[in-house]
Amino acid sequence: MTEKQPFYITTPIYYPSGKLHIGSAYTTIACDVLARYKRMMNHDVFI
Repeated sequence: MTEKQPFYITTPIYYPSGKLHIGSAYTTIACDVLARYKRMMNHDVFI
């Protein structure tokens, strides 16, 4: 059995200084999809 490789994902800090926009949702969803893929490829994922 091979050892799991660590994989780190960082996201921006969302500031409540204005209205929410699609960019916030896109970043969150893209990171979630990438994390799920890396977990399927046997990585330890840290968000």
